[in-house]
Amino acid sequence: MTKLNFEESFEIYLFTETGPENNFSKLNEFLSFLKYSRVNLPYKFSYVSRGDGLIPELTLNDNILMDFSPNSLTASREFQFQEFLKEQPNRDLEKLYQKIASPHELPLHCDAQMKKVSSLIKALISEGQFIFLEEPEKDLDDECIALFVSCLKDHIARHKQNVFIFSHHLNLWMPHVHQHVKREKDYSFTAAKISKNWAWNKEKDRFYAPLKNEDSVQQELIFRLPKKIAAKKSAA
Repeated sequence: MTKLNFEESFEIYLFTETGPENNFSKLNEFLSFLKYSRVNLPYKFSYVSRGDGLIPELTLNDNILMDFSPNSLTASREFQFQEFLKEQPNRDLEKLYQKIASPHELPLHCDAQMKKVSSLIKALISEGQFIFLEEPEKDLDDECIALFVSCLKDHIARHKQNVFIFSHHLNLWMPHVHQHVKREKDYSFTAAKISKNWAWNKEKDRFYAPLKNEDSVQQELIFRLPKKIAAKKSAA
């Protein structure tokens, strides 16, 4: 694999399952990839698991504000956070925050979407080298997913962070990610640039299959001929 320079390019990397034998911890998979890519320690990153990972004794707002760095000590963190949201060039982060109907409730009293949105916003406002998201679309409706994708792209452009996502939903993420990361059978990793024609390539694979004879060309076009239909007897 070509050495990746995470300090020069800032992209979205997508991890996917490579088969039933791939039962590694997704967080460990991400850390192993950084080690394999020779990223210097210590790693400073935000992580959102398939759940929400919130502290149950704190409100949703308090969970978010834990990783918010205010510019002043004379105003409350919450006030400064609200001002911070209004000042964003891309207002979708504020719209995403507004999807949290009960920000001052404990996680126990909130639905799954509000908790997941809180975790994702918390990850976006944290300072660090990387963000790792495990199935970030889980528990979100289509509108929240669209807002989050917009926020993520804006965040990468302005804050120069690399984002790593694990998801089974290729149709959702492939149009937005830049590189596809796979764990190989020898435990190494490969990272391949996503082709803009990935959707066509996926459909094309339906018509191609590897030959059984390894010495022949790698692929052939399969034509499925209709079964022979018996001729109808002519009327006497």
